[in-house]
Amino acid sequence: MTKKKGLGKGLAALIGEAEDPNLSKSEIKEINESKSNEIPIEFLFPNKNQPRKIFDQEKLNELSQSIKQKGLILPILVKKIDEKNYQIIAGERRWRASQKAGLHNIPVIIKNLDDKEILEIALIENMQREDLNPIEEAEGITRLQEEYQYTQEELAKILGKSRPQISNTIRLLKLPHKVQEFVQNKSLSAGHARALVGIEQAYSIAQIAIKKDMNVRQLETYIAYIKNKKNKKRGNKLKDPNILSLENEITQMLGLSINIEQKGNEKGKLEIFYNNLEQFNDLIKKLRG
Repeated sequence: MTKKKGLGKGLAALIGEAEDPNLSKSEIKEINESKSNEIPIEFLFPNKNQPRKIFDQEKLNELSQSIKQKGLILPILVKKIDEKNYQIIAGERRWRASQKAGLHNIPVIIKNLDDKEILEIALIENMQREDLNPIEEAEGITRLQEEYQYTQEELAKILGKSRPQISNTIRLLKLPHKVQEFVQNKSLSAGHARALVGIEQAYSIAQIAIKKDMNVRQLETYIAYIKNKKNKKRGNKLKDPNILSLENEITQMLGLSINIEQKGNEKGKLEIFYNNLEQFNDLIKKLRG
């Protein structure tokens, strides 16, 4: 596993990172003396609190083929429950792939951990491998915060993230469930999701973003456009629906909020709004073609 800052004292030892400078001599000795045991694969069962809920079947099949050819190289970290039952702490994906590969016995390293340590390690392992989608990550972080009274500062240190990153990740759970599903199935990115947090019409806007294949910047511009329309005075609410439709179309084309004021049958005014010089320069490039 790639070494990453912020694992917290002792956690690196538990997942096999013996070079962590914060480890004591006894912890390093424990790592060096750790030996894998082979046990029947049916003795293992997954952690019910595993942060990852969705497993990519294509990648699972690829891993299974690799295990068929080379065997399972990295042991699975487990906790012994009784003589025949072991709870998986880290390595459920490898366990699932080993089942597909038809392995009868599987190498494991047995550790005696409490529930808090198990959740920490499972979350760290998946995050380091980028195996969690943003919603799963948010749920795992929230469980650590709510069940074990972690502060956001402590979570940031343990998980190797900044405090604003932790805060923004947790906020994703405020999205409607259907929008969270879009993130889980990768129809929307975490950037799209963050833009939709706190938006009243989040689900319908998310559907439009997916249909139009909007990038995050286009979505943010579209949301600003919607908010701008809501803040219009009552007189503007009577604007011709065709004009509103045209405003929406041009907004998506330019990536900038616009306003059309029609005066009579021929005259009118087109306003284009930009928030910074970067947006202005992008507009000039588009106009110059």
